[in-house]
Amino acid sequence: MAVRGSGETGPIEGVSLAVNMTIAGLFAIALYNCLEILISLITRFKRHDGLYFCSMMVATLGIILHSIVVLLRYYSLGPNFLLCVLTCIGWYGMVTGQSVVLYSRLHLIVEDKSRTRWVLYMIIINFFILHVPTTVLFLGSNTAHSSLFIGPFNVYERIQLAGFCIQETIISGLYIWETARGLKPIFAVRKAMERKVIRYLVVVNILVILLDMSLIVTQYMSHFNIQTTYKPVVYSIKLKMEFVVLNKLLLLVQHSDCNCMHMVGEPESTPPRNLHTQNVNRSDGTLLPAMSPCN
Repeated sequence: MAVRGSGETGPIEGVSLAVNMTIAGLFAIALYNCLEILISLITRFKRHDGLYFCSMMVATLGIILHSIVVLLRYYSLGPNFLLCVLTCIGWYGMVTGQSVVLYSRLHLIVEDKSRTRWVLYMIIINFFILHVPTTVLFLGSNTAHSSLFIGPFNVYERIQLAGFCIQETIISGLYIWETARGLKPIFAVRKAMERKVIRYLVVVNILVILLDMSLIVTQYMSHFNIQTTYKPVVYSIKLKMEFVVLNKLLLLVQHSDCNCMHMVGEPESTPPRNLHTQNVNRSDGTLLPAMSPCN
């Protein structure tokens, strides 16, 4: 049940100073995180045309747009319906952009292209069955006929939030599974560095899932104004972790390409099985620390 003045149908009304301060604090945290991400994007990438870079940029700008227009809308600092439209655009970039970021790194560890293709299909389908109906209901709730839309909107808002959480959980779960399964030779020889990196990758993806769950909790507590300002914080934190995950994954892939085959007893002349990982550094333009050559 929507709380009157909580932001679904227009500016927030009758909220306490504590709520206003919370909204302002969450807004500041989200923008600060996005500023760090933008600086990292500019300084760590030589090329600006890879899928990972573009999806990170779209997701980051989506968070910024969503945060700013939500704040303007809640405090009546602009035309409500126009700000609603901009909110939806920012939401697309923030949420689906994040899923594309997760998708864009799967090729590092998944050799079966059909699996990554199904992930892409899932993202596209969910865009139409989750984003589009929610957009129609949200915009309808901010017209003169809001009473016809607000009930269905509050129901579908919870459905889409859970749906996108499940989507990201599936992608993160696939990532964890393929990382562990594809790097069994590393586990077999008990290399400390590789095992540490794998544990780190698993922990980060678990944190992503927990952050999504915390977002669902705020939604089911009927605090729409808090949920919509907390969401950019959650997605900005997840994007920051994505930078760390990518760098550690690339480091692990490069190190395993150099050493793993020798460790499990294969001849030195045997080429690495995951040839696509050899060009990871060049394909997305990421600047990585120089590594010692394979012996």
